Order: sequence, then structure tokens, then C-alpha cells
Amino acid sequence: MEALFYWHWFHSLKGIGQKEKEFLLSLCPEVREWFENNLEWGPEEVAGGRVYSEEQQKRWSEIQMILNDRDQKETARKTYEQIIKQGIRMTARGENDFPERLKQVYLSPFVLYYIGELPKDNIPSIGIVGARNCSIYGEEIAKQFGKSLSEAGIQIISGMARGIDGCAQRSAIRERGKSFAVFGSGVDVCYPSEHKDLYVQLCEHGGVISEELPGTKPLSHHFPRRNRIIAGLSDALFVVEAKEKSGSLITVSYALEQGKEIYAVPGRVHDRLADGTNRLIQEGAYLVREPEDILHNFSKGNFEILLKSKKNPKLLLETKEKIVYACLSLHPKHVEQISEETGMELSELASVLFGMEMKNEIRQTMKNYYMIQS
Repeated sequence: MEALFYWHWFHSLKGIGQKEKEFLLSLCPEVREWFENNLEWGPEEVAGGRVYSEEQQKRWSEIQMILNDRDQKETARKTYEQIIKQGIRMTARGENDFPERLKQVYLSPFVLYYIGELPKDNIPSIGIVGARNCSIYGEEIAKQFGKSLSEAGIQIISGMARGIDGCAQRSAIRERGKSFAVFGSGVDVCYPSEHKDLYVQLCEHGGVISEELPGTKPLSHHFPRRNRIIAGLSDALFVVEAKEKSGSLITVSYALEQGKEIYAVPGRVHDRLADGTNRLIQEGAYLVREPEDILHNFSKGNFEILLKSKKNPKLLLETKEKIVYACLSLHPKHVEQISEETGMELSELASVLFGMEMKNEIRQTMKNYYMIQS
């Protein structure tokens, strides 16, 4: 059998936790040896000569039974053959194509299943995460940064979730950039289902990645583990909107453990979607206003590509115009409502609205009421 099969079997073993598997690998890193049961260690040898407690001896006997379980071996053979037939690709620790970034992660995945490609080790990458139920403001920020960062040649890593994740990844692909989604389900399970079109695009212009076995449903306890891979594949993490307790902040905690830089967009003080990002900034995350704030730091890195982005002093204004435009419709809206929905001060908003009027993008139907140009 191929080396990947043995890793697939080891990874899919039920009844042995990851820390216990890590311990087995510390004794013998050759997974095939565990499969073929060529190792005859008893509790004393495993413990380095120390006497095991009765409970530990019992557990070691259980582990040996699990390693020898013929049913699990046969199941692993069948699922491995099915994975190959489906065209799903695999990599594992020790393989040349296993992402270098993930090798440094605590309790790194044993196996990655993927469709498409894996992120390139020698090209910078950034994780973009945020609220699923994001605001129009957050949506536009995610789109703008996804566009600008991918234009600069940076790989976009996210989770294909509703809201910020999906917006950033769609924008990156639209610019013919590379984006990669890490799943909390099998790579053959599109979640959320309404992102089927994005799923197909990611498979063609990047990749979808998971450590979960193909066919696995998107269960809630898979997502925190998924988040450590998003952080691990990213050189830095960018948070657009996040509540005080959210999955995005779990990803941040993993990124901090891994020594990654954190970037965050500030928000209004009383906006719940800004609670998490404002606190991150308060605790030392980089305050980000425009893509150049991130690109400047990336340009200092020892990456083997030249970032293509050039300073654009109008970038922030263009971003604000898009935020305002997204807030408007064919029904007139009062300037105070626009200010509340976009988070802009009235004085700043007046300047943006005036510029958009001059470009015939919007019009004022009556004093202080604006709508898009039909």
C-alpha cells in the first residue's frame, strides 16, 4: 500500500486521541510499523523503564487492541479507495507537499484532504475572518481588502462561511487571485449549501482543504479545530468584524499561539459587531484603515515574490464610496440613517456624498435624502 494509506488509517483511527497518537509517533514515526504491528513494546518500554500505573497499563492494552482492529483497517482501505475514485487529493506529515507552515503548528493535522491546490509555501498568505451576520460596512471592507490583497499576489485563506469569509474569497477570485477555504466538514460537503458557486470557483482557483474525512458533516465541534488550520496556513490574520465571543476570536487565539500578527478594522463603540475587533486593537492588534496598512508590513517580509501593489492615496475614499453606495437603494434615505448604517461621521459623510453626486452615482431627491442614480 502507498504511504498515504497508512497515514489515512492512522488519522482515521477511532478510540485514540490526537495526543495519544502524537505519543505513538514519538516512539516510532513510521506509521506503517504501527499498522503492521511489528512493534512489541510493553508498558515498561513505552514508559522508558518506569512502572506504569494499573490504569495506564489498561489504557496501553486498549490502544494495542485498537491498533490491531481488523474492522478499522478494512474500513480505512475502503474509504481510501473511495477517496481516490472521487478525485480527492491527500497529503500527510512527512510528504513533500505538506504545507511548511502547518509543520510548526501545535497538534498539526496528520492528514489533509483537498480538492484543487494547497497554498504555496513561498507565497505570502493572509487569513481573513469575521462575522457571518456582518454589516454592509463589513461586507464592503471584506470585498475591498480581498480584492487589493489578492491583486498584490497574497493568498487569501478563510472558511467559506457566510458573511466576511465568503465576501473576501469571492472578491479574491474575481481578481483572479488564489484563495483557499478550510472546512469543518469533508471537502466533498459544501457548507453552507448556498455557497455552491463559490465552492466550485475555489476548487478551480485555489482549493478547499480539511482534515476531516470526506463525507463528514459540518458538526459544531469541528470548527474550532478547523480554525487552527486557517491560522496555521496564514502568515497573518485580518479580522473585519467580530462579536466579543465568536469563532473569529478563536482563530485569533490560535494565530497568537503561533506567533502571527493580527490586523483588525475598528468599529463604532456601541456596535456589537465591533466589540471583538475593538478589543483586539486595544490589546495590541494593528489598526487597519486601508489595504496598504497590511501590504506595508508584508513588503518587509522575506518572501520570494514582489508585491505588486502601489500606494494609492484615493483607495480609502473609494472604499468609503462603495460602503455608502451599498447602503443606498432606489428608495431615498436620510443622511442621518446613512451615517448610522455606515458608521461615518456626518461631516465625513457629506464630503463622500458630494463626490458621488458629482460622479452621477447618486442623487439627492430632496434636502438630505439620497438614492442611487437609476
